[in-house]
Amino acid sequence: MNGSAEAALDGVYRIGVVGAGPKALFALESLVRRLLAAGGEVPRVAVDVIDTNPYAGSAYAPDQPEYLRLNVSAGIVDAHEPGAAERFVPSFHQWAVEHAPQRDQESFPPRSTVGEYLHCAWNRVQEVCSDLQWNTVTARAVDLTAVGGDSAEPRWVVHTADGEQHGPYRQVLLATGHAPDHDGALKHTWSAEIPLVPQVYPVQQWLSQSKIPAGATVAVRGGALTFIDVCLALTQGRGGVFTTGEDGHLRYIPSGQEPSRILPVTRSGLFLDAKSGPCVTVEDLDTVLDHARVRLAAQCTITEVINTVQHAAAEILDRCTRSTASDAAWEVSYTARNGAEPGSERLNRAVRVFTRSIEVAEGRADPGAAWALGAAWAKLYPALVQVVSFRDLDAGDWAQFRQMAVTMERLAFGPPLLNARKIAALIQAGVVDALWMRQGVGIAATGITGLDESEPRPDVVIDAVLPPPGVVGTDQPMYLSLLERGTLTVPPGRRGVMVTPSGQALNSSGQAVAGLSVIGRPTEDHVLGHDTLNRALHTMPQGWAQAVVEHITQRPGGTP
Repeated sequence: MNGSAEAALDGVYRIGVVGAGPKALFALESLVRRLLAAGGEVPRVAVDVIDTNPYAGSAYAPDQPEYLRLNVSAGIVDAHEPGAAERFVPSFHQWAVEHAPQRDQESFPPRSTVGEYLHCAWNRVQEVCSDLQWNTVTARAVDLTAVGGDSAEPRWVVHTADGEQHGPYRQVLLATGHAPDHDGALKHTWSAEIPLVPQVYPVQQWLSQSKIPAGATVAVRGGALTFIDVCLALTQGRGGVFTTGEDGHLRYIPSGQEPSRILPVTRSGLFLDAKSGPCVTVEDLDTVLDHARVRLAAQCTITEVINTVQHAAAEILDRCTRSTASDAAWEVSYTARNGAEPGSERLNRAVRVFTRSIEVAEGRADPGAAWALGAAWAKLYPALVQVVSFRDLDAGDWAQFRQMAVTMERLAFGPPLLNARKIAALIQAGVVDALWMRQGVGIAATGITGLDESEPRPDVVIDAVLPPPGVVGTDQPMYLSLLERGTLTVPPGRRGVMVTPSGQALNSSGQAVAGLSVIGRPTEDHVLGHDTLNRALHTMPQGWAQAVVEHITQRPGGTP
Protein backbone atom coordinates (compact mmCIF):
# COMPACT_ATOMS: atom_id res chain seq x y z
CA MET A 1 0.00 0.00 0.00
CA ASN A 2 1.04 3.61 -0.40
CA GLY A 3 1.91 6.06 2.34
CA SER A 4 -1.69 6.95 3.17
CA ALA A 5 -2.40 3.28 3.96
CA GLU A 6 0.65 2.94 6.20
CA ALA A 7 -0.48 5.97 8.19
CA ALA A 8 -4.04 4.70 8.62
CA LEU A 9 -3.77 4.19 12.38
CA ASP A 10 -2.37 7.59 13.29
CA GLY A 11 -5.63 8.95 14.69
CA VAL A 12 -6.68 10.61 11.44
CA TYR A 13 -10.20 10.03 10.10
CA ARG A 14 -9.58 9.17 6.44
CA ILE A 15 -12.05 9.64 3.61
CA GLY A 16 -11.60 8.45 0.03
CA VAL A 17 -13.52 10.20 -2.75
CA VAL A 18 -13.45 8.47 -6.14
CA GLY A 19 -14.23 11.06 -8.77
CA ALA A 20 -13.43 14.77 -8.88
CA GLY A 21 -16.33 16.24 -10.81
CA PRO A 22 -19.18 18.53 -9.73
CA LYS A 23 -20.94 15.95 -7.52
CA ALA A 24 -17.79 15.30 -5.50
CA LEU A 25 -17.26 19.06 -5.24
CA PHE A 26 -20.80 19.59 -3.92
CA ALA A 27 -20.42 16.84 -1.32
CA LEU A 28 -17.04 18.06 -0.08
CA GLU A 29 -18.21 21.68 0.07
CA SER A 30 -20.99 20.54 2.40
CA LEU A 31 -18.57 18.40 4.41
CA VAL A 32 -16.14 21.28 4.90
CA ARG A 33 -18.81 23.68 6.19
CA ARG A 34 -20.03 21.05 8.68
CA LEU A 35 -16.52 20.30 9.88
CA LEU A 36 -15.97 24.01 10.49
CA ALA A 37 -19.27 24.25 12.35
CA ALA A 38 -18.35 21.29 14.56
CA GLY A 39 -15.15 23.06 15.64
CA GLY A 40 -13.17 21.34 18.41
CA GLU A 41 -15.34 18.23 18.38
CA VAL A 42 -13.72 17.03 15.16
CA PRO A 43 -10.45 15.08 15.02
CA ARG A 44 -8.00 15.44 12.19
CA VAL A 45 -9.63 14.57 8.86
CA ALA A 46 -7.85 13.66 5.64
CA VAL A 47 -9.46 13.40 2.20
CA ASP A 48 -7.95 11.58 -0.79
CA VAL A 49 -9.50 12.63 -4.11
CA ILE A 50 -8.94 9.90 -6.72
CA ASP A 51 -9.51 10.56 -10.44
CA THR A 52 -7.75 10.17 -13.77
CA ASN A 53 -8.22 13.86 -14.52
CA PRO A 54 -8.78 15.58 -11.17
CA TYR A 55 -10.89 18.74 -10.95
CA ALA A 56 -11.52 19.01 -14.70
CA GLY A 57 -12.65 15.90 -16.57
CA SER A 58 -13.63 15.77 -20.22
CA ALA A 59 -17.05 17.42 -19.88
CA TYR A 60 -15.70 20.70 -18.49
CA ALA A 61 -12.07 20.58 -19.58
CA PRO A 62 -10.77 24.19 -19.67
CA ASP A 63 -8.81 23.53 -22.87
CA GLN A 64 -11.78 22.52 -25.04
CA PRO A 65 -13.00 24.82 -27.84
CA GLU A 66 -15.33 27.68 -26.92
CA TYR A 67 -18.04 26.61 -29.39
CA LEU A 68 -18.82 23.63 -27.14
CA ARG A 69 -21.42 25.21 -24.87
CA LEU A 70 -23.23 24.42 -21.66
CA ASN A 71 -26.66 22.89 -22.25
CA VAL A 72 -28.30 24.23 -19.08
CA SER A 73 -28.74 27.81 -17.97
CA ALA A 74 -25.65 29.20 -16.30
CA GLY A 75 -27.99 30.60 -13.64
CA ILE A 76 -28.17 27.19 -11.96
CA VAL A 77 -24.39 26.71 -11.76
CA ASP A 78 -23.45 27.32 -8.15
CA ALA A 79 -21.27 25.08 -5.96
CA HIS A 80 -22.55 26.79 -2.80
CA GLU A 81 -24.86 24.66 -0.67
CA PRO A 82 -28.46 25.87 -1.17
CA GLY A 83 -29.76 27.72 1.86
CA ALA A 84 -26.42 27.81 3.67
CA ALA A 85 -25.66 31.23 5.15
CA GLU A 86 -21.89 31.47 4.77
CA ARG A 87 -20.66 31.39 1.18
CA PHE A 88 -17.33 29.65 0.60
CA VAL A 89 -17.53 29.73 -3.17
CA PRO A 90 -19.20 32.20 -5.55
CA SER A 91 -21.88 31.28 -8.05
CA PHE A 92 -20.79 31.03 -11.67
CA HIS A 93 -22.15 34.50 -12.45
CA GLN A 94 -20.43 36.03 -9.40
CA TRP A 95 -17.18 34.40 -10.46
CA ALA A 96 -17.60 35.43 -14.10
CA VAL A 97 -18.00 39.14 -13.23
CA GLU A 98 -14.38 39.16 -12.06
CA HIS A 99 -12.73 36.35 -14.02
CA ALA A 100 -14.67 36.10 -17.29
CA PRO A 101 -16.66 39.34 -17.74
CA GLN A 102 -17.24 38.55 -21.43
CA ARG A 103 -19.30 35.52 -20.29
CA ASP A 104 -21.18 37.10 -17.39
CA GLN A 105 -24.40 37.70 -19.31
CA GLU A 106 -24.38 34.50 -21.36
CA SER A 107 -27.11 32.01 -20.54
CA PHE A 108 -25.20 29.13 -22.15
CA PRO A 109 -21.48 29.90 -21.85
CA PRO A 110 -18.68 27.69 -23.14
CA ARG A 111 -18.13 24.53 -21.10
CA SER A 112 -14.45 25.45 -20.88
CA THR A 113 -15.39 28.59 -18.92
CA VAL A 114 -17.57 26.53 -16.59
CA GLY A 115 -14.58 24.23 -16.11
CA GLU A 116 -12.46 27.18 -15.02
CA TYR A 117 -15.17 28.11 -12.51
CA LEU A 118 -15.34 24.56 -11.13
CA HIS A 119 -11.56 24.48 -10.76
CA CYS A 120 -11.73 27.75 -8.81
CA ALA A 121 -14.50 26.31 -6.60
CA TRP A 122 -12.38 23.23 -5.83
CA ASN A 123 -9.51 25.50 -4.77
CA ARG A 124 -11.78 27.56 -2.51
CA VAL A 125 -13.18 24.45 -0.82
CA GLN A 126 -9.71 23.06 -0.19
CA GLU A 127 -8.41 26.37 1.17
CA VAL A 128 -11.24 27.25 3.54
CA CYS A 129 -10.47 24.56 6.14
CA SER A 130 -6.75 24.58 6.90
CA ASP A 131 -6.99 21.67 9.37
CA LEU A 132 -8.31 19.29 6.72
CA GLN A 133 -5.60 17.39 4.87
CA TRP A 134 -6.08 17.03 1.10
CA ASN A 135 -4.34 14.55 -1.16
CA THR A 136 -4.86 14.14 -4.91
CA VAL A 137 -4.37 10.71 -6.49
CA THR A 138 -4.21 10.85 -10.29
CA ALA A 139 -5.27 7.31 -11.19
CA ARG A 140 -8.28 5.24 -12.21
CA ALA A 141 -10.00 3.26 -9.46
CA VAL A 142 -10.63 -0.34 -10.58
CA ASP A 143 -11.74 -2.03 -7.35
CA LEU A 144 -12.83 -1.37 -3.79
CA THR A 145 -12.43 -3.91 -1.00
CA ALA A 146 -13.25 -4.03 2.70
CA VAL A 147 -10.37 -4.88 5.03
CA GLY A 148 -10.00 -5.05 8.82
CA GLY A 149 -12.60 -3.94 11.30
CA ASP A 150 -15.87 -5.88 11.15
CA SER A 151 -19.01 -5.82 9.02
CA ALA A 152 -20.38 -2.93 11.09
CA GLU A 153 -17.16 -0.87 10.83
CA PRO A 154 -15.16 -2.00 7.78
CA ARG A 155 -12.18 -0.16 6.40
CA TRP A 156 -12.10 0.38 2.65
CA VAL A 157 -9.14 0.13 0.27
CA VAL A 158 -9.26 1.61 -3.23
CA HIS A 159 -7.28 -0.29 -5.88
CA THR A 160 -6.10 1.73 -8.88
CA ALA A 161 -5.13 0.68 -12.39
CA ASP A 162 -1.44 1.33 -11.73
CA GLY A 163 -1.38 -1.49 -9.17
CA GLU A 164 -1.42 0.81 -6.13
CA GLN A 165 -3.74 0.57 -3.12
CA HIS A 166 -5.01 3.62 -1.26
CA GLY A 167 -6.49 3.70 2.21
CA PRO A 168 -7.73 2.20 4.38
CA TYR A 169 -10.61 4.68 4.64
CA ARG A 170 -13.37 5.05 7.19
CA GLN A 171 -15.61 6.45 4.46
CA VAL A 172 -15.54 6.11 0.69
CA LEU A 173 -17.70 8.22 -1.61
CA LEU A 174 -18.10 7.09 -5.23
CA ALA A 175 -18.93 10.06 -7.48
CA THR A 176 -17.48 8.87 -10.76
CA GLY A 177 -19.64 10.64 -13.36
CA HIS A 178 -19.53 9.47 -16.99
CA ALA A 179 -18.19 5.98 -17.63
CA PRO A 180 -15.21 5.76 -20.01
CA ASP A 181 -16.81 3.04 -22.15
CA HIS A 182 -19.92 0.91 -22.56
CA ASP A 183 -21.01 -2.43 -23.99
CA GLY A 184 -22.99 -0.79 -26.79
CA ALA A 185 -20.03 1.11 -28.24
CA LEU A 186 -19.49 0.33 -31.93
CA LYS A 187 -15.76 -0.27 -31.46
CA HIS A 188 -16.40 -3.56 -29.64
CA THR A 189 -18.05 -5.23 -32.65
CA TRP A 190 -17.04 -3.10 -35.66
CA SER A 191 -16.17 -5.25 -38.70
CA ALA A 192 -16.95 -2.88 -41.58
CA GLU A 193 -14.23 -1.68 -43.94
CA ILE A 194 -15.33 1.92 -43.33
CA PRO A 195 -13.00 3.66 -40.83
CA LEU A 196 -14.60 4.16 -37.41
CA VAL A 197 -14.01 7.11 -35.10
CA PRO A 198 -14.99 5.41 -31.81
CA GLN A 199 -15.60 8.51 -29.69
CA VAL A 200 -15.99 12.28 -29.84
CA TYR A 201 -14.20 13.84 -26.86
CA PRO A 202 -11.77 15.49 -26.80
CA VAL A 203 -12.82 16.82 -30.20
CA GLN A 204 -9.35 18.18 -30.91
CA GLN A 205 -8.04 14.60 -30.91
CA TRP A 206 -10.87 12.49 -32.32
CA LEU A 207 -12.36 14.85 -34.92
CA SER A 208 -9.10 16.05 -36.45
CA GLN A 209 -8.38 16.41 -40.18
CA SER A 210 -6.30 13.24 -40.12
CA LYS A 211 -9.28 11.18 -38.97
CA ILE A 212 -12.01 13.05 -40.90
CA PRO A 213 -10.63 14.66 -44.07
CA ALA A 214 -12.16 17.71 -45.69
CA GLY A 215 -14.82 16.77 -48.20
CA ALA A 216 -15.56 13.39 -46.60
CA THR A 217 -19.05 11.92 -46.34
CA VAL A 218 -19.52 11.31 -42.62
CA ALA A 219 -22.11 9.08 -40.95
CA VAL A 220 -22.83 9.81 -37.29
CA ARG A 221 -24.44 7.37 -34.91
CA GLY A 222 -26.68 9.54 -32.72
CA GLY A 223 -28.49 12.82 -33.21
CA ALA A 224 -28.55 14.33 -29.72
CA LEU A 225 -26.29 16.82 -27.94
CA THR A 226 -23.04 15.01 -28.75
CA PHE A 227 -24.02 15.01 -32.44
CA ILE A 228 -24.36 18.80 -32.25
CA ASP A 229 -20.83 19.04 -30.85
CA VAL A 230 -19.62 16.84 -33.71
CA CYS A 231 -21.21 19.16 -36.27
CA LEU A 232 -19.74 22.29 -34.69
CA ALA A 233 -16.28 20.75 -34.41
CA LEU A 234 -16.30 19.74 -38.09
CA THR A 235 -17.53 23.15 -39.31
CA GLN A 236 -17.02 26.10 -36.97
CA GLY A 237 -14.02 24.30 -35.51
CA ARG A 238 -12.46 24.19 -38.97
CA GLY A 239 -12.88 27.83 -39.80
CA GLY A 240 -16.49 27.91 -40.99
CA VAL A 241 -18.48 30.99 -40.00
CA PHE A 242 -22.10 31.53 -38.98
CA THR A 243 -23.55 34.90 -39.93
CA THR A 244 -27.01 36.45 -39.56
CA GLY A 245 -28.83 37.22 -42.79
CA GLU A 246 -31.21 40.10 -43.47
CA ASP A 247 -34.15 37.80 -42.65
CA GLY A 248 -32.70 37.12 -39.18
CA HIS A 249 -31.78 33.50 -39.97
CA LEU A 250 -28.29 32.16 -39.45
CA ARG A 251 -26.28 31.33 -42.56
CA TYR A 252 -23.23 29.10 -42.73
CA ILE A 253 -20.21 30.23 -44.74
CA PRO A 254 -17.99 27.19 -45.38
CA SER A 255 -14.23 27.21 -45.01
CA GLY A 256 -13.62 24.35 -47.43
CA GLN A 257 -12.19 22.22 -44.64
CA GLU A 258 -15.48 20.71 -43.46
CA PRO A 259 -16.97 17.38 -44.61
CA SER A 260 -19.14 17.48 -47.72
CA ARG A 261 -22.03 15.85 -45.84
CA ILE A 262 -22.78 14.82 -42.26
CA LEU A 263 -25.53 12.19 -42.07
CA PRO A 264 -26.92 11.37 -38.62
CA VAL A 265 -28.60 8.03 -37.88
CA THR A 266 -30.95 7.92 -34.87
CA ARG A 267 -33.39 5.46 -33.34
CA SER A 268 -36.22 7.98 -33.06
CA GLY A 269 -35.71 9.54 -36.48
CA LEU A 270 -35.83 12.98 -34.84
CA PHE A 271 -33.47 15.68 -33.62
CA LEU A 272 -33.84 17.18 -30.16
CA ASP A 273 -36.28 20.09 -30.03
CA ALA A 274 -34.73 23.49 -29.38
CA LYS A 275 -35.03 24.94 -25.91
CA SER A 276 -37.89 27.40 -25.76
CA GLY A 277 -37.31 31.03 -24.87
CA PRO A 278 -39.60 33.32 -22.81
CA CYS A 279 -41.70 34.19 -25.84
CA VAL A 280 -44.93 32.43 -24.89
CA THR A 281 -47.47 33.74 -22.36
CA VAL A 282 -49.56 31.26 -20.37
CA GLU A 283 -52.40 32.57 -18.23
CA ASP A 284 -52.13 31.50 -14.57
CA LEU A 285 -49.16 29.23 -15.30
CA ASP A 286 -48.12 29.13 -11.64
CA THR A 287 -51.59 27.95 -10.63
CA VAL A 288 -51.47 25.11 -13.17
CA LEU A 289 -48.04 24.04 -11.97
CA ASP A 290 -48.95 24.28 -8.28
CA HIS A 291 -52.01 22.07 -8.81
CA ALA A 292 -49.87 19.55 -10.70
CA ARG A 293 -47.26 19.47 -7.93
CA VAL A 294 -49.97 18.76 -5.36
CA ARG A 295 -51.29 15.92 -7.50
CA LEU A 296 -47.80 14.51 -8.04
CA ALA A 297 -47.08 14.50 -4.32
CA ALA A 298 -50.22 12.44 -3.77
CA GLN A 299 -49.76 9.94 -6.60
CA CYS A 300 -49.41 6.24 -5.90
CA THR A 301 -48.81 4.82 -9.37
CA ILE A 302 -46.56 5.69 -12.29
CA THR A 303 -49.59 5.83 -14.56
CA GLU A 304 -51.04 8.60 -12.41
CA VAL A 305 -47.72 10.44 -12.45
CA ILE A 306 -47.61 10.34 -16.26
CA ASN A 307 -51.26 11.37 -16.53
CA THR A 308 -50.61 14.35 -14.24
CA VAL A 309 -47.79 15.61 -16.47
CA GLN A 310 -49.93 15.24 -19.59
CA HIS A 311 -52.90 16.93 -17.92
CA ALA A 312 -50.67 19.87 -16.93
CA ALA A 313 -49.35 20.11 -20.50
CA ALA A 314 -52.90 20.18 -21.88
CA GLU A 315 -53.86 22.93 -19.42
CA ILE A 316 -50.77 24.93 -20.38
CA LEU A 317 -51.66 24.59 -24.05
CA ASP A 318 -55.27 25.60 -23.41
CA ARG A 319 -54.18 28.68 -21.47
CA CYS A 320 -51.47 29.68 -23.95
CA THR A 321 -52.49 32.96 -25.54
CA ARG A 322 -51.12 31.95 -28.94
CA SER A 323 -52.22 28.33 -29.04
CA THR A 324 -54.31 27.16 -31.98
CA ALA A 325 -54.99 23.70 -30.58
CA SER A 326 -58.54 22.50 -31.20
CA ASP A 327 -58.30 19.63 -28.72
CA ALA A 328 -55.33 20.17 -26.40
CA ALA A 329 -55.77 16.94 -24.42
CA TRP A 330 -55.86 14.78 -27.55
CA GLU A 331 -52.91 16.57 -29.18
CA VAL A 332 -50.82 16.23 -26.01
CA SER A 333 -51.64 12.53 -25.71
CA TYR A 334 -50.79 11.93 -29.37
CA THR A 335 -47.48 13.77 -29.08
CA ALA A 336 -46.49 11.92 -25.91
CA ARG A 337 -47.09 8.60 -27.67
CA ASN A 338 -45.46 9.48 -30.99
CA GLY A 339 -42.71 11.90 -30.04
CA ALA A 340 -43.98 14.64 -32.35
CA GLU A 341 -47.20 16.52 -33.02
CA PRO A 342 -50.08 15.33 -35.24
CA GLY A 343 -49.33 15.85 -38.92
CA SER A 344 -45.57 15.32 -38.48
CA GLU A 345 -45.49 11.96 -40.29
CA ARG A 346 -45.01 13.46 -43.73
CA LEU A 347 -41.85 13.57 -45.86
CA ASN A 348 -38.69 15.05 -44.27
CA ARG A 349 -40.20 14.68 -40.79
CA ALA A 350 -36.96 15.21 -38.85
CA VAL A 351 -36.16 18.59 -40.41
CA ARG A 352 -39.73 19.88 -40.25
CA VAL A 353 -40.19 18.95 -36.57
CA PHE A 354 -36.80 20.45 -35.67
CA THR A 355 -37.43 23.64 -37.65
CA ARG A 356 -40.82 24.11 -36.03
CA SER A 357 -39.27 23.86 -32.55
CA ILE A 358 -36.87 26.68 -33.49
CA GLU A 359 -39.69 28.83 -34.86
CA VAL A 360 -41.69 28.35 -31.64
CA ALA A 361 -38.61 29.18 -29.53
CA GLU A 362 -38.07 32.36 -31.56
CA GLY A 363 -41.73 33.36 -31.32
CA ARG A 364 -42.30 33.01 -35.08
CA ALA A 365 -44.72 30.06 -34.77
CA ASP A 366 -47.63 29.28 -32.46
CA PRO A 367 -46.75 26.76 -29.75
CA GLY A 368 -48.27 23.30 -29.89
CA ALA A 369 -48.40 20.10 -27.89
CA ALA A 370 -44.65 19.43 -28.18
CA TRP A 371 -43.82 22.79 -26.66
CA ALA A 372 -46.45 22.34 -23.91
CA LEU A 373 -45.17 18.88 -22.96
CA GLY A 374 -41.57 20.12 -22.87
CA ALA A 375 -42.57 23.07 -20.71
CA ALA A 376 -44.58 20.90 -18.32
CA TRP A 377 -41.80 18.33 -17.97
CA ALA A 378 -39.07 20.93 -17.40
CA LYS A 379 -41.03 22.98 -14.88
CA LEU A 380 -42.33 19.93 -12.98
CA TYR A 381 -39.00 18.12 -13.06
CA PRO A 382 -37.97 18.98 -9.46
CA ALA A 383 -41.31 17.56 -8.28
CA LEU A 384 -40.80 14.46 -10.41
CA VAL A 385 -37.37 13.96 -8.86
CA GLN A 386 -38.95 13.94 -5.42
CA VAL A 387 -41.80 11.63 -6.41
CA VAL A 388 -39.92 9.01 -8.46
CA SER A 389 -36.53 8.80 -6.72
CA PHE A 390 -35.94 5.99 -4.21
CA ARG A 391 -39.29 4.37 -5.07
CA ASP A 392 -39.67 0.61 -5.02
CA LEU A 393 -41.07 0.18 -8.55
CA ASP A 394 -41.42 -3.09 -10.41
CA ALA A 395 -39.76 -3.44 -13.81
CA GLY A 396 -43.03 -2.80 -15.68
CA ASP A 397 -43.75 0.48 -13.90
CA TRP A 398 -40.23 1.65 -14.43
CA ALA A 399 -40.31 0.75 -18.15
CA GLN A 400 -43.53 2.78 -18.51
CA PHE A 401 -41.96 5.80 -16.84
CA ARG A 402 -38.68 5.47 -18.74
CA GLN A 403 -40.46 5.35 -22.09
CA MET A 404 -42.25 8.59 -21.24
CA ALA A 405 -39.05 10.17 -19.92
CA VAL A 406 -37.11 9.48 -23.13
CA THR A 407 -39.75 11.35 -25.16
CA MET A 408 -40.02 14.21 -22.67
CA GLU A 409 -36.26 14.69 -22.44
CA ARG A 410 -36.12 15.18 -26.23
CA LEU A 411 -38.82 17.85 -25.95
CA ALA A 412 -37.62 19.56 -22.76
CA PHE A 413 -33.83 19.28 -22.58
CA GLY A 414 -32.69 19.94 -26.13
CA PRO A 415 -30.01 22.37 -27.30
CA PRO A 416 -29.94 26.12 -26.60
CA LEU A 417 -31.56 28.14 -29.36
CA LEU A 418 -28.19 29.35 -30.67
CA ASN A 419 -26.92 25.82 -31.26
CA ALA A 420 -30.25 24.72 -32.73
CA ARG A 421 -30.10 27.62 -35.18
CA LYS A 422 -26.54 26.59 -36.14
CA ILE A 423 -27.68 23.06 -36.97
CA ALA A 424 -30.56 24.51 -38.98
CA ALA A 425 -28.07 26.65 -40.91
CA LEU A 426 -25.92 23.58 -41.62
CA ILE A 427 -29.01 21.75 -42.88
CA GLN A 428 -29.86 24.70 -45.12
CA ALA A 429 -26.28 24.71 -46.44
CA GLY A 430 -26.46 20.97 -47.20
CA VAL A 431 -23.66 20.11 -44.80
CA VAL A 432 -26.00 18.25 -42.44
CA ASP A 433 -28.32 15.88 -44.29
CA ALA A 434 -31.24 14.12 -42.57
CA LEU A 435 -31.61 11.60 -45.43
CA TRP A 436 -30.86 8.62 -43.17
CA MET A 437 -33.10 9.72 -40.28
CA ARG A 438 -35.87 7.38 -41.31
CA GLN A 439 -37.18 3.97 -40.38
CA GLY A 440 -35.01 1.07 -41.49
CA VAL A 441 -31.65 2.86 -41.61
CA GLY A 442 -29.22 1.99 -38.84
CA ILE A 443 -25.55 1.60 -37.97
CA ALA A 444 -24.46 -1.91 -37.04
CA ALA A 445 -21.15 -3.75 -36.74
CA THR A 446 -21.12 -4.27 -40.51
CA GLY A 447 -21.71 -0.59 -41.33
CA ILE A 448 -24.78 1.35 -42.51
CA THR A 449 -27.84 -0.86 -42.92
CA GLY A 450 -31.09 -0.26 -44.80
CA LEU A 451 -29.68 1.91 -47.60
CA ASP A 452 -30.95 1.98 -51.17
CA GLU A 453 -28.53 1.17 -53.99
CA SER A 454 -28.47 4.79 -55.16
CA GLU A 455 -27.67 6.30 -51.75
CA PRO A 456 -24.18 7.50 -50.79
CA ARG A 457 -21.74 5.39 -48.81
CA PRO A 458 -19.82 7.12 -46.01
CA ASP A 459 -16.07 7.58 -45.93
CA VAL A 460 -16.03 7.46 -42.14
CA VAL A 461 -18.41 6.65 -39.26
CA ILE A 462 -18.43 8.53 -35.95
CA ASP A 463 -19.91 6.92 -32.82
CA ALA A 464 -21.56 9.84 -31.00
CA VAL A 465 -23.48 7.75 -28.46
CA LEU A 466 -22.12 8.28 -24.94
CA PRO A 467 -22.09 5.61 -22.23
CA PRO A 468 -25.50 5.49 -20.52
CA PRO A 469 -26.00 6.69 -16.96
CA GLY A 470 -25.92 4.18 -14.14
CA VAL A 471 -23.51 1.24 -14.01
CA VAL A 472 -25.25 -1.48 -16.04
CA GLY A 473 -23.50 -2.13 -19.35
CA THR A 474 -20.68 0.33 -18.65
CA ASP A 475 -16.97 -0.40 -18.55
CA GLN A 476 -16.32 0.28 -14.87
CA PRO A 477 -14.50 -2.67 -13.24
CA MET A 478 -14.95 -1.28 -9.74
CA TYR A 479 -18.73 -1.31 -10.00
CA LEU A 480 -18.81 -4.71 -11.70
CA SER A 481 -16.76 -6.14 -8.85
CA LEU A 482 -18.96 -4.57 -6.18
CA LEU A 483 -22.10 -5.85 -7.93
CA GLU A 484 -20.71 -9.38 -8.24
CA ARG A 485 -19.93 -9.46 -4.51
CA GLY A 486 -23.37 -8.11 -3.63
CA THR A 487 -21.91 -4.98 -2.03
CA LEU A 488 -23.98 -2.90 -4.46
CA THR A 489 -27.26 -3.76 -6.19
CA VAL A 490 -29.34 -2.44 -9.09
CA PRO A 491 -33.18 -2.55 -8.98
CA PRO A 492 -34.90 -4.67 -11.66
CA GLY A 493 -35.02 -2.97 -15.05
CA ARG A 494 -32.92 0.01 -14.03
CA ARG A 495 -29.35 1.10 -14.59
CA GLY A 496 -28.15 2.78 -11.37
CA VAL A 497 -27.29 1.41 -7.94
CA MET A 498 -29.58 1.62 -4.94
CA VAL A 499 -28.73 4.12 -2.21
CA THR A 500 -30.42 5.82 0.71
CA PRO A 501 -31.45 9.50 0.52
CA SER A 502 -28.08 10.38 2.08
CA GLY A 503 -26.22 8.38 -0.57
CA GLN A 504 -25.32 5.36 1.56
CA ALA A 505 -25.05 2.25 -0.60
CA LEU A 506 -27.53 -0.60 -0.23
CA ASN A 507 -26.33 -4.18 -0.75
CA SER A 508 -28.11 -7.07 -2.46
CA SER A 509 -30.00 -7.79 0.78
CA GLY A 510 -31.27 -4.22 0.95
CA GLN A 511 -29.06 -3.36 3.94
CA ALA A 512 -27.03 -0.16 4.22
CA VAL A 513 -23.30 -0.67 3.64
CA ALA A 514 -21.27 0.98 6.39
CA GLY A 515 -18.78 3.54 5.16
CA LEU A 516 -19.70 3.32 1.47
CA SER A 517 -21.77 5.93 -0.41
CA VAL A 518 -22.57 6.63 -4.06
CA ILE A 519 -23.92 9.85 -5.57
CA GLY A 520 -24.41 11.23 -9.05
CA ARG A 521 -24.58 9.46 -12.40
CA PRO A 522 -23.95 5.91 -11.06
CA THR A 523 -27.31 6.10 -9.21
CA GLU A 524 -29.39 7.30 -12.18
CA ASP A 525 -32.87 5.74 -12.44
CA HIS A 526 -32.93 4.88 -8.74
CA VAL A 527 -32.37 8.61 -8.20
CA LEU A 528 -33.95 10.61 -10.99
CA GLY A 529 -32.03 13.35 -12.76
CA HIS A 530 -28.82 13.08 -10.74
CA ASP A 531 -26.64 13.79 -13.78
CA THR A 532 -26.94 17.57 -13.49
CA LEU A 533 -25.05 20.72 -12.51
CA ASN A 534 -28.16 21.94 -10.67
CA ARG A 535 -27.15 21.62 -7.03
CA ALA A 536 -30.62 22.63 -5.83
CA LEU A 537 -32.25 19.57 -7.45
CA HIS A 538 -30.98 17.00 -4.92
CA THR A 539 -30.00 17.04 -1.24
CA MET A 540 -27.76 13.95 -1.27
CA PRO A 541 -24.46 15.88 -1.01
CA GLN A 542 -25.71 17.57 2.17
CA GLY A 543 -27.11 14.29 3.50
CA TRP A 544 -23.82 12.50 2.95
CA ALA A 545 -21.81 15.28 4.59
CA GLN A 546 -24.11 15.37 7.60
CA ALA A 547 -23.93 11.60 8.08
CA VAL A 548 -20.12 11.62 7.86
CA VAL A 549 -19.73 14.43 10.40
CA GLU A 550 -22.11 12.70 12.80
CA HIS A 551 -20.03 9.53 12.43
CA ILE A 552 -16.81 11.44 13.06
CA THR A 553 -18.00 13.33 16.12
CA GLN A 554 -19.38 10.21 17.77
CA ARG A 555 -15.82 8.84 17.91
CA PRO A 556 -13.43 11.48 19.31
CA GLY A 557 -9.95 11.21 17.90
CA GLY A 558 -11.11 9.33 14.83
CA THR A 559 -10.68 5.89 16.40
CA PRO A 560 -13.36 3.22 17.08
